[in-house]
Amino acid sequence: MSIPGVNESVVNPTQRFRGDIQGLRGIAVLFVLLFHASVPGFKGGFVGVDIFFVLSGYLITGNLLREVKATGHIKLREFYARRIRRLLPASLLVLLTTLIVVAIWFPPLLLPGAALDISSAGLYVSNLDFAIRATDYFSASTIPSPVLHFWSLGVEEQFYLFWPLLIALAAWKKKNKAFRVFILSLLVFAASLTFANLLLDSDQPWGFFSLPSRAWELILGAILATLATLGQGVWKLPRPIALLIGCVGLGLVIYSGLTQSDPLRFPGTTALTPTLGAFLIIAAGSVQEITLPSQILSLKFLQGIGKISYSLYLWHWPVLVIPQVIAGNHLSLVKRLLLALLSIALAALTERFVERPFRRGFVISLQPFRNIAIAGILAALLAVSAFGADYAATGSLRNKHGGATAADLRSFIDSLTIKTTPLNTIPARPATVDFSVPANLEPELLNAGHDRPLPYGDRCHTQLNLKPSTKPCIYGDKTSATTVVLFGDSHALAWFPAFNEVAKERHWKLLSLTMSACSPADIPAYNPATASLMLSCPIWRRASIQRIIAVHPFLVLVASSSGFQTEVKGVVATGDARKAPFVTGMKKTIAQLQSSGARVVMMSDTPALAQDPLICLSAHPKSTLACATPVAQAISDDWIALETQIAATNSISLIKPQLWVCPTNPCPVVIGNILTYFDPGHMTATFSQALAGRLKNAIESALATGI
Repeated sequence: MSIPGVNESVVNPTQRFRGDIQGLRGIAVLFVLLFHASVPGFKGGFVGVDIFFVLSGYLITGNLLREVKATGHIKLREFYARRIRRLLPASLLVLLTTLIVVAIWFPPLLLPGAALDISSAGLYVSNLDFAIRATDYFSASTIPSPVLHFWSLGVEEQFYLFWPLLIALAAWKKKNKAFRVFILSLLVFAASLTFANLLLDSDQPWGFFSLPSRAWELILGAILATLATLGQGVWKLPRPIALLIGCVGLGLVIYSGLTQSDPLRFPGTTALTPTLGAFLIIAAGSVQEITLPSQILSLKFLQGIGKISYSLYLWHWPVLVIPQVIAGNHLSLVKRLLLALLSIALAALTERFVERPFRRGFVISLQPFRNIAIAGILAALLAVSAFGADYAATGSLRNKHGGATAADLRSFIDSLTIKTTPLNTIPARPATVDFSVPANLEPELLNAGHDRPLPYGDRCHTQLNLKPSTKPCIYGDKTSATTVVLFGDSHALAWFPAFNEVAKERHWKLLSLTMSACSPADIPAYNPATASLMLSCPIWRRASIQRIIAVHPFLVLVASSSGFQTEVKGVVATGDARKAPFVTGMKKTIAQLQSSGARVVMMSDTPALAQDPLICLSAHPKSTLACATPVAQAISDDWIALETQIAATNSISLIKPQLWVCPTNPCPVVIGNILTYFDPGHMTATFSQALAGRLKNAIESALATGI
């Protein structure tokens, strides 16, 4: 998020000092800081980004309109040179520091991705990179990029590649320049907001990160700037009206920052609450008389934070994230608050010794051409350095030998001496043997994160909070008259590679119906990352069950993660409080599935790892045991007992795969030369496929019981 400098930010289109704008910047960046530090009470703090967009659109458009009024045109070289002097020195300092820190202390597996992210951030295209990779900005289950926050700078700088040109085009005639810019702003605002809502329904990552869906927030500020210009800079609002709209605006901003609970609908119409709040605050402060909201925003503390807001935004995210990644776990609230204070200190130093001197021409001078040339050279050097770090790290992570075939891997798993009847009680496990990461590890660490079941790539797996997939999603023997179904959440999908192999061998047509974080049990799905219910989950579940009933399958294999959260009477249920609703919800779902005439077989949940196996193995290449998880921590006997109870009560078979996945204690992350998991909760497709023989025997045993 680009936050204009003091010379651009605290003045309105008539150059009058605007302490209220400085204070609003302070509130916005504090919201973002406290939200990213996971401080209780600030679950809507991400709206600070939206507020900054409105501020930037107002301030920069005001500057451009003043230039048009004074000279009749826009000097683009001077405009971009000012942006470079304002933004580049501090951002390059943060990016270079981040690159050095991650190169030294990050686990090797994370370095290539971080280096590429830093490169794209330096080129102001990180928002496009994150959108292409379908990054979930609000995910609590993935390792965040140390420069994820640079997406907003990308949006803004891309906007200012086009917006000055559009203003120049709209103002090419001598008369009514501001009015034509005003009409242009209204048209762009309407088009962008409409597009944002459409895109959020079809592709949430692009809706969140892309310029076309974000432009309306900057344009909202531009509309205000054109209105101020049309009104000669000082609005003729009566002071009581200014006081009223200022209070309403401040209330909307604070309300959004403290209570907003639907981040995945941003920047759609949900984002109108904080952005209109910012709009009203700026409008109220445009009158000559100082009102109460302006006095509040002019408090010394907010003025100080507003002054360093750009550097604070740059520093806060890597300062909060990098220690967490290095530690390998979530930091305590006290530690997060101390890191937040550290980011404030770094921001103050950066504003004093980097922002101010360079803005005044230190080293890079005030010559536009020289500014642009230096910016290009520095960005290229940063990109080259990042690519160099990426290349070095990538080379060290690649397998040194050819890999085994899928048949070889399955043969190895089937040959393991530890075997048990899947429906029986799991016996004691022998001790796990320690060894180095195999040179021919399958899949290799570098690409293991992409070793996922086919439905991911085929868009047959419904991602979190997106509309249900409408693809056919047919696998196995597609010509068969016998249909079997895989139904459940992402833990069910983890069994797809194995089940698909079984379906091919048995000549079954396989229908895959899965959705992330959406249990097959008929219960509300609560998403802790967004602190809200997943409204799309029950829609997907109903549609999937209707489809299952319609195809009259021979067999339905259903599985659910035990790590879900739900709500009971409006209260978030965790731990044992989830058991009763899960039992009731599974009973209802199983009854609906049985109404299709199918045999229903339930899969017990797979073990959960204590740490990310890929990151851990890259940091401990000589000891796979260092990344193993004790059986008592990985497997919940209480939950297995609950699943056993559900199966018995509903007269269905239960397959218990825990011994296949975790044959020794602690649970290994490498068996032979097979990597078992690609994250703490999901098996690699390679490992799942290697378990096809075990799953085939278990299904046949379940069908033979006649239950």
